[in-house]
Amino acid sequence: MTTVITALSGSNTINQMMHNVNKVRTGITFSSNAAIRVPFGTTAQRPTAVAGAFRYNTQLSQFEGYTAEGWGSIGGGGGGLGVFKLIAGSYSANSGDRLAISTTASARTITLPGSPSADDIIEFMDKDASFATNNLTISRNGSTIEGSSANLVADISSTNFFMQYSGSTWEVFGIGSGETTVGADLTGTTSTATFSSAGIAKIALGNTNAQFAAKAATTTNMIAGTGLTGGGTLAADRTFNLNLATVALANTNAAIATKATVAQAALANTNAAIATKSSLAQLANTNSFTVRTTGAHQTMAPSLTVSNTITVLHGVPVRTTGGNNVTLALVDNGKLIYCVNTASAMNIHIPNNSSVAFPVGAEMSFLQHLTHASANTLGFSNAAGVTLHSKEAANTVADRFTTAVLKKLATNTWVLAGSLS
Repeated sequence: MTTVITALSGSNTINQMMHNVNKVRTGITFSSNAAIRVPFGTTAQRPTAVAGAFRYNTQLSQFEGYTAEGWGSIGGGGGGLGVFKLIAGSYSANSGDRLAISTTASARTITLPGSPSADDIIEFMDKDASFATNNLTISRNGSTIEGSSANLVADISSTNFFMQYSGSTWEVFGIGSGETTVGADLTGTTSTATFSSAGIAKIALGNTNAQFAAKAATTTNMIAGTGLTGGGTLAADRTFNLNLATVALANTNAAIATKATVAQAALANTNAAIATKSSLAQLANTNSFTVRTTGAHQTMAPSLTVSNTITVLHGVPVRTTGGNNVTLALVDNGKLIYCVNTASAMNIHIPNNSSVAFPVGAEMSFLQHLTHASANTLGFSNAAGVTLHSKEAANTVADRFTTAVLKKLATNTWVLAGSLS
């Protein structure tokens, strides 16, 4: 049976309504063309969750209902996401906010809710494509972001992204239009921005280093020609045979001067004229080079250029040092610095390029083997004008038998990576 409830008026309206409702068996039909208003309120005012609950969320501007999976939106009343709020100053965000933020005048700070609930979600958009000029800082307000106790700094222009609270941390989704993996700093351009490793300190601008932008192919062909056999890609170890018509040395050793073919340049050659020779007057084949394991290095022209990677089957040089303060020198490039101070902590100092002109791409490794009981740390410092990048600004190798790598990215820009604290 369906009970028809007609328009009611007068002092007994509620009693009449209850009388009619008590007669309901299969449904209610309202004869009025007015409207009925369901319970309403903000997200924080939600009642105790009961499956089947229905209300209107004034904060999110949508109807919502509760099921075993939690509160969710219900179609009607405009049915999509809420409108954007235009923000041109500091702002404390609420769950469900869609924020179009202008940083054209200055940097802005948006503060996340202090007591977020699971599934709270907030959207952020660079309204004027100015995040790179004036950054947006998202203050975590006591919670973590991707598990890190650090604020998030957005400095890629034209980005938009969501942050959703998982119940234990704020997670970041939908950076630009690229695929997103959750984890550390956001890098790349707006179309390929990705997270990469654990912890998040900021959203970093796309790297403009020309060596990265113009990266060569992963494999390079070595093409054999006159006097050279055994070509192929440098993706694996290769052996190249040099056939030289003439190797003219600056002496008159007959055995060398008249030699027509050289099948192999032996590293352990005992011929005194070759072992002590510091330069070559002529090489008929210009695609040639000499590798020596002992004695002075030979200087040859033209030089050999490898566009990708080359494997040298030889150990990395090791420099052992125990000083309290060690300033890096050009001879340290490419070495493993073995730090063995037994009296106190050690400091590795990075000089300005004007003092020590390391080439861009210079790289050194450091092994911590300090034995001093109360100051067993290996730290890094940089001279004035030098920028040192590292995860969350960490610059100390605290544990014994752990390592760090220092690499030069630009004239006075270095990056430190490894087991840092």
